[in-house]
Amino acid sequence: MKSTIFVFVFTLLAYLQAPAQTSKVTSGSTDFSVKFILGTCNGTFDAPKGTANFDPTNLNASAFNLTVATNSFKTNSNGRDKDMKSDNYFDVTKYPEIRFKSSKIEKKGDKYQAIGSLTIKDVSKPVTLPFEAKKNADGSYSLNSTFEINRLDYKVGESNWKLKDVVTVTMKAVIK
Repeated sequence: MKSTIFVFVFTLLAYLQAPAQTSKVTSGSTDFSVKFILGTCNGTFDAPKGTANFDPTNLNASAFNLTVATNSFKTNSNGRDKDMKSDNYFDVTKYPEIRFKSSKIEKKGDKYQAIGSLTIKDVSKPVTLPFEAKKNADGSYSLNSTFEINRLDYKVGESNWKLKDVVTVTMKAVIK
């Protein structure tokens, strides 16, 4: 579940790169990893959906409003995936999506950060998501973000000595 949250956040960051117009994610990936007693669990979520307004020359006009479907969680283990979708973790029936809405986009060095609210289940928390943006020859943007999130902050599972609390998320997206 932790990794799912991280993946979602990365996907949201990827949505951030449309030049002063509303853009859509045309391709991308959201990957996550979380350590547990037997090693590392790697998985994915589907690409995010929503809107992305991005103008690197006018960050005040930039904004992101994204969702990721919680039932798209995959780790290549049917038993684990079923458990993660249950009310023990993501409760996908009651909470079908993870949401990110930015309140501010900033440049930090040669990278950017999206400041906003991440909502998982019924918990919303302020987050700052770092991302890189590269303009492609066709006018689209490639966005990449890697960040960490604590799954317990969002009531995704319970504290457990077998599973770490922090999930690493890597998100890549092309927006146009």
